[in-house]
This record gives sequence, structure tokens and C-alpha cells, in this order.
Amino acid sequence: MSKILSVTNLTVEFSKGVKVLNNVSFEIEEGSIVSLIGLNGTGKTTLLKSIVGLVAPTSGEVIKHSDKIFYIPQKSDLNTSFPLTVHEFCELFGEKGYREYLEQTHVLSLLKRKIGDLSGGEYQRVLIAVALSQKPDLLLLDEVTAGIDVAGEESFYEMVLEIRKKYGISIVVVSHNIHLVIKNADKVLCLAGHVCCTGKPKEVAEDQVFKSIFGKHLQPYVHKHDHVH
Repeated sequence: MSKILSVTNLTVEFSKGVKVLNNVSFEIEEGSIVSLIGLNGTGKTTLLKSIVGLVAPTSGEVIKHSDKIFYIPQKSDLNTSFPLTVHEFCELFGEKGYREYLEQTHVLSLLKRKIGDLSGGEYQRVLIAVALSQKPDLLLLDEVTAGIDVAGEESFYEMVLEIRKKYGISIVVVSHNIHLVIKNADKVLCLAGHVCCTGKPKEVAEDQVFKSIFGKHLQPYVHKHDHVH
């Protein structure tokens, strides 16, 4: 299968001697869903920003086999102060046919709403629709489900799977929900400043390094309805 992205020995230092990323290497195949996981401060956002050129690496190489790579940032990084409706926002930043993608991300009904009145999750779905209208080959989604409940996260992952199936694009999802990561990804990349483990979800789930880092997050979670998943 063809590669959409190759990262080799990527190192990023924000201050002398302090490496946020250290010799990170991996590849992403066309049409795959990759879950990027790691504890807070392990370089996940820095890695995504390095891929799209928002952060300059200290050393190493990022080879992009497509120029159509779009980054959707964390909720905390989003600017929702635009004095525009969703319709006006999409007319300004989207491409022709964006309504199809608003429907695909389940926010077509929000066309008349003001951007500033949307929830973080709604706004990010609009941003994903705008990105999809530009026919991307790779989407980078940085903790876009932060602050969303379990049912909302499950719905979001269902949408991601639908997008991959329909459009055949590669998608990188940063997530803290290990259960959904194992369930939905084709490949898992675990960061701790470096790549501590990577591979297919079932392989990573059995990796001792993965268990030592995420062991406490691997317990079943319980809904308010008092049933266990």
C-alpha cells in the first residue's frame, strides 16, 4: 500500500537540550486511520504541527506524498469569534459542494447558526466539513473530542469511519479514550517524546510498555445507567 506520509528521526527542541520530540519515525499508509496516543505533554500536538509546518523541526525529515493535508486543532486553540453564520463561513473558506460534507459530518442543520454560538464539537465538525470540501488526502484531528461525553465520542468515531469509507482518505486522530482507539484504528502510535510502541491495535494492547503507561486507563468505564462496557 502507498504511503501518504513518512516521518524520519524527527526531533523538536523548544529550548536548548529540552527535546519535546526525539528521533520520531513512522509512516502512514493511504486510506488508514491512525490513533496517536500519549499522556499529556508527550509531544502529540507538536508532532501534528510539525507535519503541517507550524512547528519547525530541529532535525529529521517529514516527507509528505500529498500537499492536501489539513490540521484541525484542539478545542482550546479554536477561534469562534467570527461574526458569521455557518453558511457564510463555509462560503468563505469551503469549496463548491460543501453542503455534502456538512451533511456527512451531521451539521447541515446548523447553516443559519452563528459560528460563535456553536459548541466546540459542532464547530470542529464544521471545520472538518470545510476541510473535506477541499478534497484532502490526510486529516489530522487533534483531540477534537475533548470535553465530549462517551456517547458523543462514539458518535464521532462512527463519523470518522464513515468518512474514511466514503472518501478513502487517511485520518490521524489524537485521543485519550483507549477503548475507542483499540476498537476503531488501523494503527496505533504511542508517544512519550519518542515512539514507545506502534503497530496494529491488538498488538499494541499487548505491548508491555503500553500497559505500563496506560494500565490505569484500561479498566472498563461505567455509564450513569450502571452498566459496564
